[in-house]
Amino acid sequence: MLQEFVPDGETPTPGVVAAWLALDTLQAEPVPMWAANWLVQGYDGESLAELAGLSGRDTREVRDLLPAALADAGVDPLSSRQAALKVAYDHIATMHLTGRVRWAWVVDQVVGLVIGNGYASEAFEQPLGELWGIDDDLGDPWSRAEDELAGIVRQACIEQVRQ
Repeated sequence: MLQEFVPDGETPTPGVVAAWLALDTLQAEPVPMWAANWLVQGYDGESLAELAGLSGRDTREVRDLLPAALADAGVDPLSSRQAALKVAYDHIATMHLTGRVRWAWVVDQVVGLVIGNGYASEAFEQPLGELWGIDDDLGDPWSRAEDELAGIVRQACIEQVRQ
């Protein structure tokens, strides 16, 4: 599982959470708090309210209730791993382009998604997937400068959200 998709305690959208669920990268513990925030944002539904009332310690209960709660929020299950990766990569790219995360965080998330999906070809088909391994030579005498790597990541993020 990826360690931290949401820096600084931000609440992801229901669509992004649906992607993490489909990719099996979701950390269930914070989901009830996110559900409570979604209720405040105007989403509604019995399953969503029930999910918001859970503590998050029973991760199985959270995961069992989450699909119905996402349906309450108007989010359909994603049709494929490729669709889920697109949503996850778009989220990562947007976080970088809005200045909320650094380029190295983007690369770490891409690496986590590639590994977490068993190096599936779909993980490499999007612009962010092409960042796989970009940081392997960081710090070596022959490696590219951090500014150059940051520019490559930024360009990949721009291309990702344009798709």
